[in-house]
Amino acid sequence: MLCVKGESSMPQPRASFDQDREAVIQKFGRLIKEAEALANLARGSGDAPNRVGTDEIKRFFEVRASALNLLARVAGTRSNYYRTIRDEQGPMRLQFTPGIMLGVLTAAMTDYREGFMSDAKLLVSAEVFTDLLVQAEVLLDHDYKDAAAVLIRAVLEDGIRRLCKANRIETEKRETLQQLNEKLYKVHAYTALVHKEIIAKAEVGNCAAHGRFDEYAKDDVVAFWEFVLRFLGQYLR
Repeated sequence: MLCVKGESSMPQPRASFDQDREAVIQKFGRLIKEAEALANLARGSGDAPNRVGTDEIKRFFEVRASALNLLARVAGTRSNYYRTIRDEQGPMRLQFTPGIMLGVLTAAMTDYREGFMSDAKLLVSAEVFTDLLVQAEVLLDHDYKDAAAVLIRAVLEDGIRRLCKANRIETEKRETLQQLNEKLYKVHAYTALVHKEIIAKAEVGNCAAHGRFDEYAKDDVVAFWEFVLRFLGQYLR
């Protein structure tokens, strides 16, 4: 079962968020400078790639590895940024093409600074939650509806907490899922319909957590599972 610590009432989390964000931007900047220098070298070599020495090629793949690592953490391995560098400069090609890397990194940094890129922590959370929801699906397949309902509720509550953090909403450890749901709705994180559906669907998990197993059926748990899967897929990305 997931266990998430409550957020402090002090403004430190926001400061930490900004520091992490600035560190990412600075890393992007350093890699862009490296890629730009390599791109200038490639342009200077023209049609004579043999002018590019072993040291430059080595540095190119070092920068490429760092770029992939950063993009995997910030945008995810399924992002267009990551895939472009990986596929266009993969081991099957071994091409000295720093111009592609320069363009991708520049676009990625711009999107990151303007807020058009997924938060890395939410990406990781989405992957973890997917694994847990698969476990819940297996429990349902074996008719363990009560255990599945408890697990699904835990996933939903943790996801809601992470969404609060992503929206810079201060939370307390003892706040309930419904209280967190209200906070997210007040900042327009989602629609009134989603807000009401969370209340309705979470009641299945509440019944399971308090041993009221006869107040819901397996079909209710399946509907709960489908909702959480859809909800997290939309908001944790």
